[in-house]
Amino acid sequence: MRTEEKEDEEEEEQWPSSRSAHEVLLIVLPYLHSLFELLSMTGVSRSLRDAIRDETALWTKIVVEPSLSSRLTDDILWDITSKSAGKLNTLILRQCLRITDKGLRRVVDANPLIRKIIVPGCTELTPEGIIGCVESLSKNNHNVETLHINGVHRFTKDHLSALSTHLPHEGAIDVEVCPKCDLVKMIPSCSRASCNRGRRQERKCRGCWFCVPRCTECAVCLGSDTEIQEAACGGDSLCLECWLVLPKCRFCNKPYCTSHSSLRHDIATNDSSSPPMFECQACHYRAGTNPYDAFDYQI
Repeated sequence: MRTEEKEDEEEEEQWPSSRSAHEVLLIVLPYLHSLFELLSMTGVSRSLRDAIRDETALWTKIVVEPSLSSRLTDDILWDITSKSAGKLNTLILRQCLRITDKGLRRVVDANPLIRKIIVPGCTELTPEGIIGCVESLSKNNHNVETLHINGVHRFTKDHLSALSTHLPHEGAIDVEVCPKCDLVKMIPSCSRASCNRGRRQERKCRGCWFCVPRCTECAVCLGSDTEIQEAACGGDSLCLECWLVLPKCRFCNKPYCTSHSSLRHDIATNDSSSPPMFECQACHYRAGTNPYDAFDYQI
């Protein structure tokens, strides 16, 4: 017993002496995903904070997701991307409603090596601003390999045509002209085997989310021969296969799709072996919050 304790003590003594904070940081580097995780690590210790601040490689890929998205401004984005010393290659901003064309262009001009720009739901951006950024990055035989702009409004066929001249291939952008409504929208791939026979352009279900009813979870088209289930998200539909595997509200038996799972009101249980339980918003906020509570039915 004492021998084991002595070995543990020796290992604890050897670790800090053989591994500096900077070396530990390089070990965990591949596992860092978003800006939130990176900023969380800065609070571990002062030495780790300094190492993160000074390590340029950590800032070559910036991923901002909710809930940090609502707090990100042009000035904050500039401060963060400046840490890459002009070597930023991937910029992912999801639903960052306060980022403008001016802020994005400032970052792009200072980082000519950017190959991925993913800005879905950044509603303050404009088609002209996106095109200007791509044109700026296309100088000196440099190409933007990935451009995701779904949720950026007012894109037209002319804007899409202008962007395509600066992109290496058709699949580099996540939107295209819907053959049904003739608008620039995101057209998801259908997972139904019968729909994938033949050429993609000839698919009968080829169309945007507004023109073709689809399962919110797997994007399979929902035809007349498909059993459609209602999700708790409000207005979203699910195929039977996805509905069966998703967790459901304990009262109305409706599931949330994965993208809206944060809306669930989880219920703590003492039994660790039981599956997690939750209430959807509709059931949680009904009168009395608990459907089994007594209520005054007198008029």
